[in-house]
Amino acid sequence: MYPMDFEEFLMANGVQEATLSLLQNCYRTKQPVPEVIHDTINRLFYSYIIVGGMPNVVQTYVDTHDIGRVLAVQQELLDLYRQDISQYTAPKDRPKIRAIFDSIPAQLNDKNRRFLVNSLRQTARLERYADSFNWLVDAGVALPCYNVTEPKAPLKLNEKRNLFKLFAADTGLLCALSMDNIQFSILQGDMSVNMGSILENMMAQMFTANGFSLHYFDTHKYGELDFVLQNGTGVDLVEIKSGRDYKRHAALDKIRQVSEWNARKSLVFCKGNVQSEDGILYLPWYMAMFYAQTALPEGLIYQVDLSDLPN
Repeated sequence: MYPMDFEEFLMANGVQEATLSLLQNCYRTKQPVPEVIHDTINRLFYSYIIVGGMPNVVQTYVDTHDIGRVLAVQQELLDLYRQDISQYTAPKDRPKIRAIFDSIPAQLNDKNRRFLVNSLRQTARLERYADSFNWLVDAGVALPCYNVTEPKAPLKLNEKRNLFKLFAADTGLLCALSMDNIQFSILQGDMSVNMGSILENMMAQMFTANGFSLHYFDTHKYGELDFVLQNGTGVDLVEIKSGRDYKRHAALDKIRQVSEWNARKSLVFCKGNVQSEDGILYLPWYMAMFYAQTALPEGLIYQVDLSDLPN
């Protein structure tokens, strides 16, 4: 079962097609969203962060708007995940899978968000845990995001499989797994509580729902770029900003200056409204629902003439 995306969440909460069309038009034309609508959709986005997209959880929220009940349903789902680990995995793998699953919030809360296998156990090695990571990914519980040697297509050929972040497939469940009542802070618009990691997870969830494979770029020379996403035959550079200083992005600025990488787009998802400045498109977090793969051109027919070959 995959989470509902944000557009489906909005419709479940009574947002009408006219509003969605207005938002999509603002995205397409790069025009600011009217402030009243922008503020309302932002508040719904906060709700989406803590509720997530699991259908039973969303239905509970729509029916009751009781965050306590939402948390109870989320905890039931987390318990079911742990039961599945016990039921559908080999006994020798269960402790490893549980350890990975339970450590996702702490790993994301680390400064560089990179998953460190030796934090599970001092003697742990990645190759011994590979099957456990794959089980969580195949089960739709976790989303891997691999570092690349350079932000250049095709990204798959540039993957560094030993360096990765591991996101939760549903951000609402991540919040429930984190506990500490961060849900109530987020609902009040307090972005200071672990918001960087939670926002990054939310974006990973939304990008995955829109068909992207997740990659990031991090080197001592250029710094870290939150996401590098292959879009058609090109690459988009994407930053996620949780604070008000979202126009400060040193790594993005450095990477954009490398002409040989020739990025297709530079995007910053932030709390602000739609704005284009110096070749960078600033978008509200919620507009990630419209950011999708560019369709490949149709009619690229290639046929070799065989008439000169002997019969």
